[in-house]
Amino acid sequence: MDHSLLDRLKSLGVQVGTSQVKKPGKSSDRVPIDKVIDGTEHTTPFGSAFLADERFPTDYQHGLIPFNQTVDFSLLGEWAGYPTLNEKPADQFIFLDTETTGLAGGTGTFAFMIGLGWWQADGFRLQQFFLREPAEETAVLAALDEVLTPFQTVVTYNGKSFDIPLLNARHILSAFQSPFPGMKHVDLLALSRRIWRNRLPSRSLGSIEHDILAVSRSEEEIPGWMIPEMYFNYLKSGDSRPMAGVFYHNRIDILSLAALFLHQSNLLSSPMDWLSTEGLDLIAIAKLYDETGRRDQAVQLYEHSLSLGLPRPFFIQTLYRYADLARKELSFNQAVNLWQKAADVQELPACVELAKYYEHQAREYETALYWTQKAFEILDTQAQPLYLKKLMQSELQKRQARLQRKLNNRGSYTGPVGPEEDTHEQS
Repeated sequence: MDHSLLDRLKSLGVQVGTSQVKKPGKSSDRVPIDKVIDGTEHTTPFGSAFLADERFPTDYQHGLIPFNQTVDFSLLGEWAGYPTLNEKPADQFIFLDTETTGLAGGTGTFAFMIGLGWWQADGFRLQQFFLREPAEETAVLAALDEVLTPFQTVVTYNGKSFDIPLLNARHILSAFQSPFPGMKHVDLLALSRRIWRNRLPSRSLGSIEHDILAVSRSEEEIPGWMIPEMYFNYLKSGDSRPMAGVFYHNRIDILSLAALFLHQSNLLSSPMDWLSTEGLDLIAIAKLYDETGRRDQAVQLYEHSLSLGLPRPFFIQTLYRYADLARKELSFNQAVNLWQKAADVQELPACVELAKYYEHQAREYETALYWTQKAFEILDTQAQPLYLKKLMQSELQKRQARLQRKLNNRGSYTGPVGPEEDTHEQS
């Protein structure tokens, strides 16, 4: 290079040559995982996998949840489509959570850490397999399959949509048969959404453990969105020290998953023991009871929730659900009472339901006409699209005219109303 050009480049601050280039992979930068995490080599026919193995005593408590309690899993199993769940011993459930190179899925995404937890006679055991490099994936999958062999049920959080399909795909790419199709699967995310969607803005596992389980993570915690990049940085640098936070994150996820499994089972089997002051949670469980045919239990929860006082949208929603349940049970007096409470707060659909009842069930046409007129009055005060308003006005006018005809004909005919007069409304 021309010396004048070299001098000019240096004067501009441009580094010339290789003396300033940091050489990758210096031994002083590389810190192997076994220097950071207490673990062992798990040997398989396909090579070795790094394994961290931890045990928690029988009296371990995760947040508010003791791990040594006796729990009825029957309703949880019924909800999950697994009616024999309660017949299985607790040591046949395995809890699984993965840390991956991304959330997009596809063949380029793999699980570089697989956390597993299960109950034993002497407490709770937690194992974490870690890929020190991608070439170890076959060994880790083989080790995973060995651990899963005795278990019949896998429990996850969003595992049906992410963890299990990802692991199934990795098994296929490694020419292994996945063990998961032969296992029962309980995914707690959907139930968490059902129970806490009225009260919690987020139903992520982190939010559930903080707001419901009362678990506080330490300063070791690593936010989930950072984890894939941290692993790629580890692969580049060989420095595994930042991975300690990832191990901690995964460990707490597994413990929270097991605690949530116990807690949700308790909530479904005896909600009043755990949620007597949480009306929003109780109405969510009441709906689950109603859907599974446990209507007496649903009634108790609806009544208790209404007595607690609910925000207006949930109060109205609960009145309608409870009234609909009462109507299905032919408890019309109870349904009428609930519709009247809704009508008292200017609910037009409740007035319509009352008009239906007094026309078709009680045959009290004057009262049916009163509730129809009440519906007109409420409709006049509501702001809604004009076409919807006109449609409702038309329906109410038809009802009003029909009722007036019935009242006019009452003197000459008092028997059951013929089908020709009820063609507009029987539902």
